[in-house]
Amino acid sequence: MIVRTVLPLPLPLRTRARLRVEHHIDSLGAWLAGHGHPGAAEWLWRACRMI
Repeated sequence: MIVRTVLPLPLPLRTRARLRVEHHIDSLGAWLAGHGHPGAAEWLWRACRMI
């Protein structure tokens, strides 16, 4: 089941851009970890200050 959150006002462009970039970084890190490269995933997350 997909749950969508509806915000009362649109987020500012800067916030939407940051969330989009973080989503892509997190997806890439998850892919790396799932394909046998957990060290590279951890390095990516640490480099982007997500850990």
